[in-house]
Amino acid sequence: RASTAAVLVDSSAMSGFKEHIQGVRADVARRRNERPGEHPLEFRLRPVPTARRLWANAMGGRLGIGSDGNRVALVTEPMTGLKLPGEYCVDGGKCAPLTGMGVRIKRIAGIGVKVYACGLYVNPASARAAVGDRYVGKSVKDVAKDQALFDAVNAAADVEKTVRLVFARDIDSAKIRDALSERLRPALGADSPSLRRFEAYFDGVTFKKGQSLTFTASGGKLITSFGSKEAGQIADGKLCTALFDAYLGKSPVVPSAKESLGEQLAGHVTG
Repeated sequence: RASTAAVLVDSSAMSGFKEHIQGVRADVARRRNERPGEHPLEFRLRPVPTARRLWANAMGGRLGIGSDGNRVALVTEPMTGLKLPGEYCVDGGKCAPLTGMGVRIKRIAGIGVKVYACGLYVNPASARAAVGDRYVGKSVKDVAKDQALFDAVNAAADVEKTVRLVFARDIDSAKIRDALSERLRPALGADSPSLRRFEAYFDGVTFKKGQSLTFTASGGKLITSFGSKEAGQIADGKLCTALFDAYLGKSPVVPSAKESLGEQLAGHVTG
Protein backbone atom coordinates (compact mmCIF):
# COMPACT_ATOMS: atom_id res chain seq x y z
CA ARG A 1 0.00 0.00 0.00
CA ALA A 2 1.50 3.32 -1.03
CA SER A 3 2.14 5.87 1.70
CA THR A 4 1.08 9.49 1.32
CA ALA A 5 3.24 12.50 2.24
CA ALA A 6 2.21 16.14 2.39
CA VAL A 7 4.76 18.37 0.66
CA LEU A 8 4.83 22.10 0.02
CA VAL A 9 6.09 22.97 -3.47
CA ASP A 10 6.64 26.32 -5.19
CA SER A 11 3.83 26.54 -7.76
CA SER A 12 6.15 28.15 -10.31
CA ALA A 13 8.33 25.06 -10.20
CA MET A 14 5.44 22.71 -10.86
CA SER A 15 4.52 23.85 -14.36
CA GLY A 16 6.04 20.92 -16.24
CA PHE A 17 4.51 18.35 -13.90
CA LYS A 18 1.14 20.11 -14.01
CA GLU A 19 1.19 20.15 -17.81
CA HIS A 20 1.84 16.41 -17.82
CA ILE A 21 -1.01 15.72 -15.37
CA GLN A 22 -3.35 17.98 -17.34
CA GLY A 23 -2.59 15.91 -20.43
CA VAL A 24 -3.34 12.71 -18.53
CA ARG A 25 -6.64 14.13 -17.29
CA ALA A 26 -7.58 15.06 -20.86
CA ASP A 27 -6.88 11.47 -21.93
CA VAL A 28 -9.07 10.16 -19.10
CA ALA A 29 -11.93 12.50 -20.08
CA ARG A 30 -11.68 11.44 -23.72
CA ARG A 31 -11.75 7.76 -22.78
CA ARG A 32 -14.82 8.30 -20.60
CA ASN A 33 -16.60 9.96 -23.52
CA GLU A 34 -15.60 7.21 -25.93
CA ARG A 35 -16.51 4.36 -23.52
CA PRO A 36 -19.23 5.74 -21.23
CA GLY A 37 -20.17 2.35 -19.81
CA GLU A 38 -16.72 1.60 -18.43
CA HIS A 39 -16.16 2.21 -14.75
CA PRO A 40 -13.38 4.78 -14.25
CA LEU A 41 -11.53 2.43 -11.88
CA GLU A 42 -11.30 -0.33 -14.50
CA PHE A 43 -8.19 1.32 -15.89
CA ARG A 44 -5.42 3.03 -13.97
CA LEU A 45 -2.60 5.43 -14.65
CA ARG A 46 0.93 4.18 -14.12
CA PRO A 47 3.87 6.47 -13.21
CA VAL A 48 6.24 6.89 -16.12
CA PRO A 49 9.81 8.22 -16.24
CA THR A 50 8.73 11.53 -17.78
CA ALA A 51 6.30 12.28 -14.96
CA ARG A 52 8.79 11.19 -12.33
CA ARG A 53 11.52 13.43 -13.72
CA LEU A 54 9.15 16.40 -13.92
CA TRP A 55 8.11 15.79 -10.32
CA ALA A 56 11.76 15.52 -9.25
CA ASN A 57 12.53 18.83 -10.94
CA ALA A 58 9.57 20.44 -9.20
CA MET A 59 10.83 19.08 -5.89
CA GLY A 60 14.23 20.67 -6.40
CA GLY A 61 16.05 17.36 -6.49
CA ARG A 62 14.80 16.21 -3.09
CA LEU A 63 13.70 13.06 -4.85
CA GLY A 64 16.61 11.26 -6.49
CA ILE A 65 15.29 10.31 -9.94
CA GLY A 66 17.69 8.35 -12.07
CA SER A 67 18.21 7.73 -15.77
CA ASP A 68 15.76 4.81 -15.70
CA GLY A 69 13.01 6.91 -14.09
CA ASN A 70 13.45 5.25 -10.70
CA ARG A 71 14.67 6.65 -7.41
CA VAL A 72 18.40 6.97 -6.81
CA ALA A 73 20.12 7.37 -3.47
CA LEU A 74 20.72 10.79 -1.97
CA VAL A 75 24.30 11.02 -0.77
CA THR A 76 25.10 12.79 2.50
CA GLU A 77 28.14 15.05 2.51
CA PRO A 78 29.68 14.09 5.89
CA MET A 79 31.08 17.47 7.01
CA THR A 80 27.82 19.38 6.54
CA GLY A 81 25.18 16.65 6.67
CA LEU A 82 23.69 18.11 3.48
CA LYS A 83 22.38 15.79 0.77
CA LEU A 84 23.26 15.59 -2.91
CA PRO A 85 21.53 13.38 -5.50
CA GLY A 86 23.59 10.36 -6.49
CA GLU A 87 22.76 11.12 -10.13
CA TYR A 88 21.85 14.36 -11.88
CA CYS A 89 19.72 14.52 -15.03
CA VAL A 90 19.00 17.45 -17.33
CA ASP A 91 16.63 18.03 -20.23
CA GLY A 92 16.82 15.33 -22.85
CA GLY A 93 17.36 12.56 -20.30
CA LYS A 94 21.14 13.01 -20.07
CA CYS A 95 22.28 11.81 -16.67
CA ALA A 96 25.63 11.69 -14.90
CA PRO A 97 26.60 10.13 -11.56
CA LEU A 98 27.97 12.04 -8.59
CA THR A 99 31.70 11.73 -9.23
CA GLY A 100 33.15 14.37 -6.90
CA MET A 101 32.08 15.82 -3.55
CA GLY A 102 33.49 18.26 -1.04
CA VAL A 103 32.88 21.37 1.05
CA ARG A 104 33.60 25.02 0.39
CA ILE A 105 35.28 26.38 3.53
CA LYS A 106 36.02 30.10 3.91
CA ARG A 107 38.44 31.40 6.52
CA ILE A 108 36.96 34.24 8.54
CA ALA A 109 39.11 35.66 11.35
CA GLY A 110 41.13 32.48 11.32
CA ILE A 111 38.04 30.27 11.67
CA GLY A 112 36.95 27.86 8.95
CA VAL A 113 33.29 28.48 8.04
CA LYS A 114 31.41 25.91 5.97
CA VAL A 115 29.67 27.72 3.10
CA TYR A 116 28.23 24.92 0.96
CA ALA A 117 28.48 21.27 0.02
CA CYS A 118 29.61 20.77 -3.56
CA GLY A 119 28.79 17.91 -5.91
CA LEU A 120 30.44 17.38 -9.31
CA TYR A 121 28.69 15.28 -11.96
CA VAL A 122 30.60 13.97 -14.99
CA ASN A 123 29.84 10.83 -16.97
CA PRO A 124 33.08 8.76 -16.80
CA ALA A 125 32.40 7.20 -20.21
CA SER A 126 32.18 10.66 -21.78
CA ALA A 127 35.41 11.67 -20.06
CA ARG A 128 37.11 8.54 -21.40
CA ALA A 129 35.95 9.39 -24.92
CA ALA A 130 37.34 12.92 -24.55
CA VAL A 131 40.86 11.82 -23.53
CA GLY A 132 41.05 8.66 -25.63
CA ASP A 133 43.69 6.09 -24.68
CA ARG A 134 46.39 8.48 -23.55
CA TYR A 135 46.15 7.33 -19.93
CA VAL A 136 45.68 3.60 -20.47
CA GLY A 137 48.11 1.60 -18.37
CA LYS A 138 49.25 4.57 -16.31
CA SER A 139 49.09 4.90 -12.52
CA VAL A 140 45.61 5.79 -11.25
CA LYS A 141 47.19 7.81 -8.46
CA ASP A 142 49.25 9.90 -10.88
CA VAL A 143 46.47 10.40 -13.41
CA ALA A 144 44.05 11.52 -10.68
CA LYS A 145 46.33 14.50 -10.04
CA ASP A 146 47.13 15.29 -13.68
CA GLN A 147 45.76 18.74 -14.50
CA ALA A 148 45.72 17.80 -18.19
CA LEU A 149 42.90 15.33 -17.44
CA PHE A 150 40.73 18.05 -15.90
CA ASP A 151 41.57 20.51 -18.67
CA ALA A 152 40.59 17.98 -21.34
CA VAL A 153 37.25 17.24 -19.65
CA ASN A 154 36.52 20.94 -19.18
CA ALA A 155 37.44 21.84 -22.77
CA ALA A 156 35.26 19.12 -24.31
CA ALA A 157 31.85 20.68 -25.04
CA ASP A 158 30.33 17.22 -25.57
CA VAL A 159 31.24 16.16 -22.01
CA GLU A 160 28.27 17.33 -19.97
CA LYS A 161 29.33 18.71 -16.60
CA THR A 162 27.27 19.76 -13.59
CA VAL A 163 28.24 21.37 -10.31
CA ARG A 164 25.59 21.50 -7.59
CA LEU A 165 26.01 23.66 -4.49
CA VAL A 166 23.85 23.11 -1.41
CA PHE A 167 24.21 25.91 1.10
CA ALA A 168 25.17 25.23 4.71
CA ARG A 169 23.98 28.66 5.89
CA ASP A 170 21.87 31.59 4.72
CA ILE A 171 23.90 33.73 2.35
CA ASP A 172 23.32 36.78 0.16
CA SER A 173 23.64 35.70 -3.46
CA ALA A 174 25.72 38.82 -4.17
CA LYS A 175 28.60 37.16 -2.34
CA ILE A 176 28.39 34.10 -4.57
CA ARG A 177 27.97 36.28 -7.67
CA ASP A 178 31.00 38.40 -6.82
CA ALA A 179 33.18 35.40 -6.06
CA LEU A 180 32.26 33.71 -9.36
CA SER A 181 32.55 36.92 -11.37
CA GLU A 182 36.07 37.38 -10.05
CA ARG A 183 36.95 34.01 -11.56
CA LEU A 184 35.07 34.62 -14.83
CA ARG A 185 36.15 38.18 -15.61
CA PRO A 186 39.77 37.45 -16.66
CA ALA A 187 38.58 34.89 -19.24
CA LEU A 188 35.54 36.79 -20.55
CA GLY A 189 36.40 40.46 -20.08
CA ALA A 190 34.62 43.00 -17.90
CA ASP A 191 32.29 44.06 -20.74
CA SER A 192 31.22 40.54 -21.71
CA PRO A 193 27.45 40.42 -22.42
CA SER A 194 27.40 36.82 -21.17
CA LEU A 195 29.01 37.86 -17.89
CA ARG A 196 26.53 40.71 -17.38
CA ARG A 197 23.61 38.40 -18.06
CA PHE A 198 25.03 35.78 -15.70
CA GLU A 199 25.50 38.35 -12.92
CA ALA A 200 21.93 39.60 -13.34
CA TYR A 201 20.59 36.17 -12.34
CA PHE A 202 21.64 36.85 -8.75
CA ASP A 203 19.94 40.23 -8.29
CA GLY A 204 17.69 40.30 -5.23
CA VAL A 205 18.21 36.62 -4.39
CA THR A 206 19.05 35.17 -0.97
CA PHE A 207 20.09 31.56 -0.63
CA LYS A 208 18.67 29.83 2.42
CA LYS A 209 20.32 26.97 4.25
CA GLY A 210 19.63 23.76 2.35
CA GLN A 211 18.79 25.52 -0.93
CA SER A 212 20.71 24.52 -4.04
CA LEU A 213 22.44 26.37 -6.87
CA THR A 214 23.24 24.30 -9.95
CA PHE A 215 25.29 24.94 -13.08
CA THR A 216 25.32 22.58 -16.05
CA ALA A 217 27.52 22.94 -19.13
CA SER A 218 25.95 21.12 -22.05
CA GLY A 219 26.97 21.56 -25.68
CA GLY A 220 28.49 25.00 -25.11
CA LYS A 221 25.45 26.21 -23.17
CA LEU A 222 25.42 27.10 -19.47
CA ILE A 223 22.20 26.26 -17.60
CA THR A 224 21.75 27.92 -14.19
CA SER A 225 19.13 26.86 -11.65
CA PHE A 226 18.21 28.23 -8.23
CA GLY A 227 16.63 25.39 -6.29
CA SER A 228 13.99 23.89 -8.57
CA LYS A 229 13.68 26.93 -10.85
CA GLU A 230 15.80 27.45 -13.92
CA ALA A 231 17.21 30.99 -13.96
CA GLY A 232 18.27 30.85 -17.60
CA GLN A 233 20.55 29.49 -20.30
CA ILE A 234 23.49 31.23 -21.94
CA ALA A 235 25.00 29.87 -25.14
CA ASP A 236 28.67 30.72 -24.62
CA GLY A 237 31.36 28.04 -24.62
CA LYS A 238 33.92 30.39 -23.05
CA LEU A 239 31.56 31.05 -20.15
CA CYS A 240 31.10 27.31 -19.59
CA THR A 241 34.84 26.66 -19.61
CA ALA A 242 35.62 29.61 -17.34
CA LEU A 243 32.97 28.70 -14.79
CA PHE A 244 34.01 25.06 -14.56
CA ASP A 245 37.66 26.09 -14.38
CA ALA A 246 36.74 27.48 -10.96
CA TYR A 247 36.08 23.89 -9.87
CA LEU A 248 38.36 21.87 -12.17
CA GLY A 249 41.25 24.31 -12.71
CA LYS A 250 44.63 24.69 -11.03
CA SER A 251 43.16 26.69 -8.13
CA PRO A 252 39.79 25.04 -7.44
CA VAL A 253 37.23 26.65 -5.16
CA VAL A 254 36.59 23.26 -3.51
CA PRO A 255 39.84 21.24 -3.68
CA SER A 256 38.32 18.15 -2.05
CA ALA A 257 35.60 17.92 -4.72
CA LYS A 258 38.17 18.12 -7.52
CA GLU A 259 40.36 15.54 -5.79
CA SER A 260 37.56 13.00 -5.46
CA LEU A 261 36.48 13.65 -9.07
CA GLY A 262 40.04 12.97 -10.23
CA GLU A 263 40.12 9.66 -8.39
CA GLN A 264 36.84 8.57 -9.97
CA LEU A 265 37.77 9.58 -13.52
CA ALA A 266 41.28 8.14 -13.29
CA GLY A 267 39.85 4.74 -12.51
CA HIS A 268 37.96 4.82 -15.83
CA VAL A 269 40.52 6.36 -18.19
CA THR A 270 43.47 4.16 -17.18
CA GLY A 271 41.81 0.79 -17.76
